[in-house]
Formats: sequence, C-alpha cells, structure tokens
Amino acid sequence: MKKLLVSTAIAFALLTGSAFAKQEVDAKRVVWELSDFPELAAKTDKVCASSAVMSPKLKTACQSKAFPKISKKGEWYNVGIGSELNTLIRNAQ
Repeated sequence: MKKLLVSTAIAFALLTGSAFAKQEVDAKRVVWELSDFPELAAKTDKVCASSAVMSPKLKTACQSKAFPKISKKGEWYNVGIGSELNTLIRNAQ
C-alpha cells in the first residue's frame, strides 16, 4: 500500500510539474484604427448625426470622437458603446 501511494505521488508530481512550466512567446498585435476602415467611419458618422435614441455615453463618444477599439473585421468590439454602435449601424442599413 505504501509503495502504491509513493508511486502515485511521484507520477502525479511528474505529470503536473510539466503542466506548470512557463513558456514565453513573442506575440505581435495589430491595433486597428478608424482610418483603416473608412466605411466604418462613414457609418459611425451617419449614426452619430442621426436622430436615433442613444445612451449618454454614446452621445459623449460621438461628440468627443472617443470610440472603443476596432476588431480586424472592421467592426467595433461588442463591449459597451461598441455593441450599441454596431447595432445602430446594422439598423441604419
């Protein structure tokens, strides 16, 4: 019984030890800007100028041109006012 516990503990230590090894990876991230997607800029300006019902945060963003991040698909990230902008852009078409 003691040998079984010891061998199980050793096997567990060997298996989990490699799982916690830290790997360093160099990753490059592309930051998309509104100027990279002129059609998104035009649609966003159209929504901001429209009489659509907007949240106070979106109204402030439209006035200051401080919008959220853009995904590589050319849409706003679906977080906060980005999801509201995407919805209003889809509905305006």
